[in-house]
Amino acid sequence: MNQAVNLSRRNLLKGRAIDTPLPVRPPGAAPESIFTDTCTACGDCVAACPESIIISGSAGYPEINFRLGECTFCSACIDSCEDGALSQSVQPALAVRLQLGEKCLARRQVVCQSCGDACQAKAIRFPPRLGKIAIPDIDEELCNSCGACVAACPENALEAIPNG
Repeated sequence: MNQAVNLSRRNLLKGRAIDTPLPVRPPGAAPESIFTDTCTACGDCVAACPESIIISGSAGYPEINFRLGECTFCSACIDSCEDGALSQSVQPALAVRLQLGEKCLARRQVVCQSCGDACQAKAIRFPPRLGKIAIPDIDEELCNSCGACVAACPENALEAIPNG
């Protein structure tokens, strides 16, 4: 049985800022404290992911790396989880918000709409700005947290941060 993981303490010992955002867990993950108590870090979900976006992260716990691709919500990771750390009952399956950083080409007045082109949910729009390049506007109501926009960004300017 796993002991509770104190992420603030681990971050301090690893030299990371205390306010370092939590990693994005696979679909169906319980809240972080419950997840780290339940997950055995067996790696079954990592092996089951057909998109290969679930990686073994800190302390061996699975994390999603959206820079590798998008989640298709196929449920293979949930189906492979025998310890109950991932469940179909958790809704939404992935709850992340997107943060647009300063490296965004559009923010630097270079025409780029890669994130919007990759977004099948049409959650990223580019409202016109008089005399300036349109900057991405993310509609959190439409976003399904798939991460396609993160993978598509040529400057790694989008970051997925877990809600909560």
